[in-house]
Amino acid sequence: MDDDDGTDPGLAGLSPEFQAMVGGLAGHTASFAKMLERRTKVGKEAGQQKDDEVFFESYADLAIHEEMLKDTPRVEAYRRAIERHGPEWARRGDVTVVDVGSGTGLLAVLAARAGAQRVIAVEASRLAHFLRQIVEANSRAGAIEVHECRAEELQLPAGERADVIVSEWMGYCLLYENMLPSVLAVRDRYLKPGGAMLPSHCRLQMAPLEDAAWRESKVGFWRDVHGIDMSALAPLATATACEKPQHRVVAPGGLLAPPFEVLALDLSTVTEAELGRFEASLSFEVPAGRRLDGFVAWFECDFGSAGQLLSTGPSEAPTHWRQTVFSLRQTLEGGGGRTVEGLVTVERHEEFTRGYRVTFELTTPGRKRRMESFELR
Repeated sequence: MDDDDGTDPGLAGLSPEFQAMVGGLAGHTASFAKMLERRTKVGKEAGQQKDDEVFFESYADLAIHEEMLKDTPRVEAYRRAIERHGPEWARRGDVTVVDVGSGTGLLAVLAARAGAQRVIAVEASRLAHFLRQIVEANSRAGAIEVHECRAEELQLPAGERADVIVSEWMGYCLLYENMLPSVLAVRDRYLKPGGAMLPSHCRLQMAPLEDAAWRESKVGFWRDVHGIDMSALAPLATATACEKPQHRVVAPGGLLAPPFEVLALDLSTVTEAELGRFEASLSFEVPAGRRLDGFVAWFECDFGSAGQLLSTGPSEAPTHWRQTVFSLRQTLEGGGGRTVEGLVTVERHEEFTRGYRVTFELTTPGRKRRMESFELR
């Protein structure tokens, strides 16, 4: 398929790939499915409240925590970062660390063991009940305080400030679930001047992708189904398979060009307003004999003086985030080599307050501009 007419054959509603797309975590996925089912024509504030309720409900499900705790690159990145900063905390002897979205308490316990005098663990889900038991069993008495509240509602005694804020807030494609504003709210209220954010910097990267095996499994399959030609279903199969982003591991050999940076965040200075919309130009060549099937996104995180410790890119060990793939409905053949230019825009979803909309505008010589949009929700 090529890009002659630019028609978008996408279908309305959720695709049959929805559960697999969010990582195969049945309980977590079901909770977010409820979020979509319960959406009604209500005001933005009421919609935000509903989204928040289901978000916190989903993180009371132990399945997502098990998946994250089994993610060795994720856990080791935070462990190394905390241990790298720990000796300084121990020397000072008065360091307070706030863990935003503490969950099962892993980061809080690591911080206390590394040398933080006081750790404030903030957890809004029902898991806070178990979090108290975990920190009592794994840290010195009084080292970790559990605050069962939303980060925005955290109340510390007058004049108390944090030296460090640590949080594992990143979602698929870095920003999905929109937890970062909660972390920034704690930063703006309680972080001391010159205090540390862990992670300190994050970058969202994208690259053009040839993804022939996946497309063949979803679309080519219909050419011969038990000896029956069902290729009439190919347009419907394409629309369905490409309707939503997929979260899966991509082979690095599928990348058609070096990655380009879509977003760079300095967690010490970024504001919530800056997370509403951002864009990046793109320019690359589809090599001769290759094909543009879509784009793949991943993120990288630095942890202050400890440097870059976490990357979810195709060339790194797989994480529970995997990569995020945006499969174009219309592919682009490289022919003898074809230049593609354009723009990628990422903006907050207008209805689903914890989601984003990603839009690609692409142009090639001699052809009209084409646009394809995807919902991270």
